[in-house]
Amino acid sequence: MPTFKLRLPSNRTLGNICVYGAMVSISAVMFMRWKLEDRVRSSEYYKLALQTLRQHKGAVGLLGEPIKDSGFDISNSANSCNAERAQFEISVRGPKDKGKLFFWAINKEDGWLIDRLELEANQHPNKRFLLKKQDEYSVQDQTEPKHSELPPGVPHYERHGYPKPQPLHQAEESSAYVHTADGGRMR
Repeated sequence: MPTFKLRLPSNRTLGNICVYGAMVSISAVMFMRWKLEDRVRSSEYYKLALQTLRQHKGAVGLLGEPIKDSGFDISNSANSCNAERAQFEISVRGPKDKGKLFFWAINKEDGWLIDRLELEANQHPNKRFLLKKQDEYSVQDQTEPKHSELPPGVPHYERHGYPKPQPLHQAEESSAYVHTADGGRMR
């Protein structure tokens, strides 16, 4: 009966296996990350948020035209989405300035709706410009009378933990306000 002699690979071969294995693993992780980011970029809510930003005159005045997105950090815990809601922080840039676009979207029966859209420009680091706020008409049926209180089960910032805009610096006024991109203030 023949006997087989088992030979171990040399240290150089083992080193090469480790290096190539690490390169394949890192490449696979980077590919999966790119694929996830690409899926979000091609989603309806992402395109709708950027389209709303590009059509807003105040945002175009701040950033200039054309406005391009520089992507987002998928590892940021503030960026999340599921079948019903999406919330993202996107880096955007234009010829005049760079900044971050914050948006919240909800999925209705007829598609995605941008619920809230805010812009933070680098030239104004302590201000967030409110480009679109929650529209009560889009949440309630047009035939229902308008109430000061939203009925239970209807998306509302306080009920679902949406952050309220806060002043990032102390102003003369004691009440909180948000600068709009048109130069006004909202309480």
